[in-house]
Amino acid sequence: MRAVRVRFTRYSVASLIATGISQLVLFGLYGWGWLGAFWASAVAFAVGAVPHFVMIRWWAWGQRGVPRLTRQVVGYLVVTVLGGLVSVLLTTAAEWLVTPLVTDRAARTLVLNVTYVLSGLPVFVAKYAFLDRVFAQDTYEATNSTKVRAAKPVAPGTTSS
Repeated sequence: MRAVRVRFTRYSVASLIATGISQLVLFGLYGWGWLGAFWASAVAFAVGAVPHFVMIRWWAWGQRGVPRLTRQVVGYLVVTVLGGLVSVLLTTAAEWLVTPLVTDRAARTLVLNVTYVLSGLPVFVAKYAFLDRVFAQDTYEATNSTKVRAAKPVAPGTTSS
């Protein structure tokens, strides 16, 4: 149980860091008018996803090396892209709804940042549960495959056949 709490805490911290990175990118790209909501949030999502994967793989689940990396990357991409798609679409919808009402770009940027963060909350725990199965399963398999099995005991003076 302690291991689950540690993994979840580390996953949460890594997610907060990645969200902070994404927020800065979204704020910069959209706030300065370089990109619209869709592309700014898509780029922000991708920029935050890369360090998030590295942090959760190495720090939260203690995974190192190449074995099972492809399976982990594919699992991470599937769940992260689905969650990111929700964030990008909701952020784009927020811009569409807010633009006619709010003319100040700084205020719209704040609304988009809040929408981006809040859209990720509903999938946060589900994403952890899925990723725990992807990453922790590899940890459990590695631990179980290195167990030494005791030989069948044989009475003295007999053969094992």
